[in-house]
Amino acid sequence: MSTQVVMHDLIRQVIESLGAERGFVVLRKDDDWQVLATHYVDPAKIALDRYFSRTVVARVANEGEPLLCVDARESVNVGSVLLQGIRSILCAPLRWNGQVQGVVYADNSVRAGQFNETHLQIFSAITDQASRALEMSALQDQLRRVHRESLEKAAVQLDVASAENLAGVETVDFALSTLERGEPRIWNSADWAPKRGLSISLFGPFRVSLDGEPITDWSTRKNRELLAYLASHRGRPTHEEKLMDLFWPQGGKKGLHSLHNGITQLRKTLRQGGAIERKLDGYTLGEQGWVDLEEFDSCYRQGRKAAQRGSWDEALPLLGRADSLAGAEFLEGFYADWTLSERHRLEEDVSECRELLAKHFSRHGKHLIAVELWKRLLSHDRCRDDAYRGLMEAYQALGRRSEVMKTYQACERAYREELDLPPPDDLRAFLEI
Repeated sequence: MSTQVVMHDLIRQVIESLGAERGFVVLRKDDDWQVLATHYVDPAKIALDRYFSRTVVARVANEGEPLLCVDARESVNVGSVLLQGIRSILCAPLRWNGQVQGVVYADNSVRAGQFNETHLQIFSAITDQASRALEMSALQDQLRRVHRESLEKAAVQLDVASAENLAGVETVDFALSTLERGEPRIWNSADWAPKRGLSISLFGPFRVSLDGEPITDWSTRKNRELLAYLASHRGRPTHEEKLMDLFWPQGGKKGLHSLHNGITQLRKTLRQGGAIERKLDGYTLGEQGWVDLEEFDSCYRQGRKAAQRGSWDEALPLLGRADSLAGAEFLEGFYADWTLSERHRLEEDVSECRELLAKHFSRHGKHLIAVELWKRLLSHDRCRDDAYRGLMEAYQALGRRSEVMKTYQACERAYREELDLPPPDDLRAFLEI
């Protein structure tokens, strides 16, 4: 599906969800703005497709923060707003490669106060997802271009039949072996899930399936969260007192009854009596069934040990698979306190996994794959100097001087904004090579 089709669908959903009249996805083009996608409640307003408020767009792009105009006539006194009778505006940045590249804009002329802070939060969440989609699309285009140029110059030789490149295909979202044919391949943890039995995915949105069929009816939100907790702690029975503290903190007989009732409902939902087992005055998820977090932990630990021994034939498939499984945030959308420590632990493990792979591929001249891995590390930590160093080295090896400069500028901006410090001195040396 093309980026433009995806963005048209995005802006349609924004309008339907928030009750806006018009919406635009606008991207930077030189010193102006280019409309990538539009949607209107009233088709008669299509002629006004260029008359969004450029003042609001420029402000959001420059500040990099979402904006809510409850009464646009008072807060944005500009010609395009007054001409069209716009009353309320929502606008949020689209950001990738560390920069604001465009915005999503929505407005209406119904009345002042049509949008509120809740609308802004929903709007910002939608645009964050759009930013990730556009970043993936931009990366795909860049990889295609670099790959094509490298093939033409015979600067990079890719042998997809070799063990290293097979591992590389599993390591990156876009399989380089298919880019030449224009068929990018996107992995997520669900691709690894078995089609038989119970499968639970904890990376990205929480997903559960039984024999390949998704389960969506959880009776209550707490039952769903309880299963997510048990799945992420499988093999470690959790005492019922702790489960009550986490999910039914009122405690006492009422809390215990709620816990037992939740366990019973989950067993019925999963249609497996032994799916949740009683052990040591507590509960644990049964051994049957597949959990992507367990698969990641196993592959990462084994792969790291093999890499430390120098056994890269063994390490590459394991680390590559671990990287693919952890392609999204742990329990995306879950904000309970118990997820924080696990999320932090996984961020460290995923970062080390990608660092091991990136350094290996760099040593062996697989710079295109290294570029993607270093970028993934920077997406989680904007001030990681070893990732900037590795990325600039990879671009230098590919002969892409402009990308070296852009990477240094992104580093300089990140250090200034996050740490109020200049970048490490040795990074500037890349500009002089």
